[in-house]
Amino acid sequence: MAGFTGAFRSPNESLISLRVTRALSQQELAEELNRLATTKYNRHLTLTKKSVYRWESGETESPKHLYQRLLAEYFGVSITELGFRRPQHQSNRPLDPVGITLTPEVPGESPDVVEDQQRWLAVRTALGSTRRSLALVAESLYPDYRVPGLEHTGVITRPDWIPAVPVSLGTVTSTLDSDAALPLITGGETESAAARPLATPGQRFRRYHDAMRELATPRLFENRLCFRIIKLDCSARSTGMTFGHMGFFDSMDTNEALAHETALHHLARDEQDQVTITKPSWRNLTFRKLIADPFDLSRRPLMGAVGTLTIRGGESPSIVLHQRDGSRVAGGGGMIHLMPAGVFQPSSILPAAVAEDFSLWRNIERELAEELLGHDEYDGSGQPIAYSDLEFFARLDRAYEVGDIRVWFLGITLDALTLCGDILTVAVIEPDLYDALFSRAVSANSEGMVTARTLPFEGNTLRDLREQGHLSPGAAAALHLAWIHRDTLLPRKGPAQA
Repeated sequence: MAGFTGAFRSPNESLISLRVTRALSQQELAEELNRLATTKYNRHLTLTKKSVYRWESGETESPKHLYQRLLAEYFGVSITELGFRRPQHQSNRPLDPVGITLTPEVPGESPDVVEDQQRWLAVRTALGSTRRSLALVAESLYPDYRVPGLEHTGVITRPDWIPAVPVSLGTVTSTLDSDAALPLITGGETESAAARPLATPGQRFRRYHDAMRELATPRLFENRLCFRIIKLDCSARSTGMTFGHMGFFDSMDTNEALAHETALHHLARDEQDQVTITKPSWRNLTFRKLIADPFDLSRRPLMGAVGTLTIRGGESPSIVLHQRDGSRVAGGGGMIHLMPAGVFQPSSILPAAVAEDFSLWRNIERELAEELLGHDEYDGSGQPIAYSDLEFFARLDRAYEVGDIRVWFLGITLDALTLCGDILTVAVIEPDLYDALFSRAVSANSEGMVTARTLPFEGNTLRDLREQGHLSPGAAAALHLAWIHRDTLLPRKGPAQA
């Protein structure tokens, strides 16, 4: 295994959150601080967007005391709540279950069990707000799989998992192998024990999902049938994927166990009792070592999640993104993600639905209906969907057939923290059609908040989103790849075409 080389900078999540909550850009915050310094302290400062970026990115870990005092006064918090590292030596104590209480506590339950479960819950809670920082830690563990232009985003992949140019979705072949061999690793191995708390004295929870269901159940948590990626071919001649079957909990037992193990060994508390990130190291990551090559799909189950960058086309293209709520979803909470995005799975367990829904396009359609329009979850409990009889789906199908909706496959990347896979696609929708389809788009759904109806698809927007430090690895990858290939995705019309 390749170890960590070079310095690691941890983004200041606390400061970023304070600014984003006020709906300020980095430049606007700098101007507000300059104004406060002048009016209150008669100090004429020249803070800029770059100053704020350095504080938020971790490039400057402890700014001048005056700057910290101005920030604290402006946001109405104490200096210790700004998230800066203190200059004195840090003790790096492991995370303790501070403020975590499991209720109700069962009378007579073993104190050792209660303490171990509280410690597990403390790590799980801290994981919810540090996923992106920990993804950067994990990215450093795989230097050979970083993507040029996507360094420090938590993204890793194999070069041959990204086609040289976007591939029209209609030309991508998908094969379902119902008899595919089961992966070797299940998440119940001894090496994952540190991520699974005690259930009874001397006995740990059998799988990570068992602990989640018992101690920290998110709102959306069902063991649904999913399609598992077992092979990817992005050769020059063709693009194809082969899938098998798996359950949603199979992913939790490996992916979330990996995230928990990383948090357990890379989160600590300093002398001010603030959560800090320690330097990347393979030393105690026994489960990650067991998985070894993250791209060996025979060793672990890789659930296919389809993430679609939705672009409203036209002369001024724009995008829509999603703020995922960690209390509602089992993975990826607290980050800004693609919209729509969803696990590649059938709408029902009935054979007819499995056959009809083994389609990336059908998956994208359902997620558009659920996430942008707030339709009820197609949760696998009912009859197969009659797509041609439902106006929204029929309209999407007609637009897709005539080219008013154009969809491309961008490749597959992994979140370095969880090793979850993102099947990245981009859908460009003609502006009039987009406005008609989504005139009643929701501002929130069952998985979180819609951060904005549309954001301009331009370099400044993408740069600001990345600097804010909340993009999921999948969203960062899709935005980056779509921007690189924007001339293919959004061809400019010449006079003869206008």
